Amino acid sequence: MNFPKLIANWKMNGSSKLVKEWLEEAQDKIPKDYQTKCLFCPPVCYISDASKLISRTDSDLLLGAQDIDAHSSKSLTGGISGSMLSDLGCTFVIIGHSERRINFKEKEIIIEKLKSALSSNINVIYCVGEDSSEKESGNTTKKIIDQLSVLKGLNPKNLMIAYEPIWAIGTGNNASSEYIRDVHSVIKNELENLLSSNTDIPIAYGGSIDTSNVETIVKTQYVDGLLIGGASLKAAEFSEIAKISLNF
Repeated sequence: MNFPKLIANWKMNGSSKLVKEWLEEAQDKIPKDYQTKCLFCPPVCYISDASKLISRTDSDLLLGAQDIDAHSSKSLTGGISGSMLSDLGCTFVIIGHSERRINFKEKEIIIEKLKSALSSNINVIYCVGEDSSEKESGNTTKKIIDQLSVLKGLNPKNLMIAYEPIWAIGTGNNASSEYIRDVHSVIKNELENLLSSNTDIPIAYGGSIDTSNVETIVKTQYVDGLLIGGASLKAAEFSEIAKISLNF
């Protein structure tokens, strides 16, 4: 599977106009051979617009979703199933982002979302990360291992991990290279134990990434990609990050 190197997570931002402008500018500024390594995840209400624009302009940008509903076989008002996302051209979905864990108290439902996505052949970007209190108390490894435990028994070929320290998201304080390397190493070792597989599952880093720090981060050992929030909203900045990071 061609996993992305850069993931643009727009969260709850955008409009039809901004999606169109972003895609046109990104297609123009990101080299063609880099586009297949860039995943665009707009709000669900704009996925259809994005899918049509990507198809119409012969862009090679990948399309993903920010969330999925767990109970795809039930009659669920407002629900979005994996088959619907697939029908719109989505090949990836983000699951377990800290904002949904915190604001929607998502925990047990995450395993059902994982199964829902994988049963529809949607690749998963599974998010893990610790908050500031867990970091300061030395419980980062314990928290990460606990969050990874739900992956036991799943198909590793359709999984990508995104490590986002909660204390770094939107704060301008990204983790140091050494810290990122150590946590990613923990993740890789735990995945080998959990999944009993030699499959090298890619791990992306996210948390206050911008053009000033991207080169240092992508050079860090065990970093296979980037999950970008605020800096992905402007195509010019995302494209510049792409040019810097994909040269390494």
